[in-house]
Amino acid sequence: MKPVAPKAPDKNRVFRTFRQWHSWGGLLVSLLILVVAATGIVLNHKDLFLPGGKEKTRLSGQLTSTTDLRSLPVSFERALELARHRYGDVPLEKIELKEERGWLAYRVGPGQGEEIRIDAHSGEILSKYGLKSGTGATTVQWSKIVNDLHTGKIFGTGGKLMVDATSAAIIALTLTGIYLWGLPRLRKRQRANQRDANPRDRTRCAAPTGTEPLPKGS
Repeated sequence: MKPVAPKAPDKNRVFRTFRQWHSWGGLLVSLLILVVAATGIVLNHKDLFLPGGKEKTRLSGQLTSTTDLRSLPVSFERALELARHRYGDVPLEKIELKEERGWLAYRVGPGQGEEIRIDAHSGEILSKYGLKSGTGATTVQWSKIVNDLHTGKIFGTGGKLMVDATSAAIIALTLTGIYLWGLPRLRKRQRANQRDANPRDRTRCAAPTGTEPLPKGS
């Protein structure tokens, strides 16, 4: 019994593996990539895609360097009390007073993208996606929604991790794409260089000059 010859190493194994990863990886994260890319374009051109994007924020003068904060109907202490009713006794990342389109609001948040806005005159509590105009009407703050969708904050820590995973997948797809594009060209160039270095290889399989195949039956 003849001994079994060892199998030659498969030079294309890594290439095939990377091609599978590239194909299935791109398919699995394609939706997330579309979301990140689309929201990025929207954020870069708010004036074209978002309602009110062309409007420039104008300060009404309710908050100045000489404003007596003690005269506000809702004080910082009251804002903290309202925040306690919402979040409980937790550490806070920020509490700030800001003018937003003609009304004063406290922005209070414990971090991790969570935040509420408290009207400094009425004490009304709005989510961070609700924006109040100077007339008192509440509208949706689309720019904040799109921004948090782009970063994943809209879904909390899990959403941010998904965006991080999408970013890592984009990097991996780019690297594997470069590998899949460059390896065949590199091998082709190496074979061409070997043929140029060994001219006999090009004529080894050629028939000798002046010979003809013998006719059948001779």
